[in-house]
Amino acid sequence: MYKKLDVIEHAILLNPKYIKIFRNRLKITQSKLAEESGVSQSHLSMLEKGKRKATKSHAAAITLGLLKCSNIWDKEDPINYLLDTLSLMKLESTIVKFVKDLIKGDSSYKKYIEGYPVFVVNGDFFTNYLKENVKVIDIKNVKFLRGRLMVDGIYSDNRDVSVYLDCSDIRRLETKISKSIEKKVVVQIFPKEEMPPIYSIKRDGIIINCW
Repeated sequence: MYKKLDVIEHAILLNPKYIKIFRNRLKITQSKLAEESGVSQSHLSMLEKGKRKATKSHAAAITLGLLKCSNIWDKEDPINYLLDTLSLMKLESTIVKFVKDLIKGDSSYKKYIEGYPVFVVNGDFFTNYLKENVKVIDIKNVKFLRGRLMVDGIYSDNRDVSVYLDCSDIRRLETKISKSIEKKVVVQIFPKEEMPPIYSIKRDGIIINCW
């Protein structure tokens, strides 16, 4: 159990902005978390905005506060539930970074259709990027479905985990990327049997349109 808590605390310690994401996922108000964690609401607000750095004691207190004041105790294992939430967040942030790096870099995956850049990435390249950059779980397999992704892996305690991103999750990530680079971005995910032949790829892949 303690190793799992360490993972959550370490995430907060590295980036206190995760606190707000945890709160939103678990439907916890800032005032309630402040009350249960013993961290003042004003300080908690500064942490969430990235205006203060979290100490080890802050991270430990806030992790405990999340467990105490959320409604996750009806779960089979509330700590695993928090860890699953962290895994989803880390996976999503890594995918956003992957697309941003691809678009901003001088990529061999870039081609132009009607004057607009289109990036056609095979599944192996994308999967290896996730394996190298998602540290919360040891990724074993990435399954490509039409407009969706399924990521299977193992936690450090050897517990299996599956993270599923549906079409609405992908659309939400598109919005985050578009806002950050100030260009419209559309991400399309295809298994190889449905990959449009115009893109000249015979394996699972991701097509990123940017304009």
